[in-house]
Amino acid sequence: MQEREAINEVLLNINELPLDDSDVVEDINIAVVVSKVLDISRKQILGQGWNFNRTTRDLVPNIDEYIIIPKSFLAVDGASDTDNYTVRDSKLFDKTNVSFRFTSPVSCEIIEDIVFDDIPYVFANYIVKSASLMTYSNIVGDANGVQIRATQLNEAKINAIRTDANEIDGNLLTSTYITDLSDKTSI
Repeated sequence: MQEREAINEVLLNINELPLDDSDVVEDINIAVVVSKVLDISRKQILGQGWNFNRTTRDLVPNIDEYIIIPKSFLAVDGASDTDNYTVRDSKLFDKTNVSFRFTSPVSCEIIEDIVFDDIPYVFANYIVKSASLMTYSNIVGDANGVQIRATQLNEAKINAIRTDANEIDGNLLTSTYITDLSDKTSI
């Protein structure tokens, strides 16, 4: 799904006309609002960490012994349970040693931000349903319409969780995926 398609779907969900091919999003106020809400929903949902945007990498310190964290990383955590890292001032911070300085590479689990057009369809649909509910409840506010969109959001969430589970070769006895899955279902 392309971002423009997503904007149009949200616009239709709030009873607005979709954009024509010649329309520029920035020229239409409601389209700008929808675009911003889509961005918020995208970051919230991607921030949960899914199989397609979660990876483990070795982060290498620069010459000053800092590990600079790109803006495209939504979250960074140590790859092992004993690592206690966070991001402060766009740098990796070791909470155990109370230091920004690292002398060797650090293995971290990364949750990456991904541009809308590159998100797999099932997850893009989940983002669109989230943005539709948020926009509809704030602009239209009809209780029945909110309930319908909340149901659509829950169905999209279930599909996203199912897709994510199918993409993981998890082992019930050794995988942390079950814990991750329970975290997503309680949101």
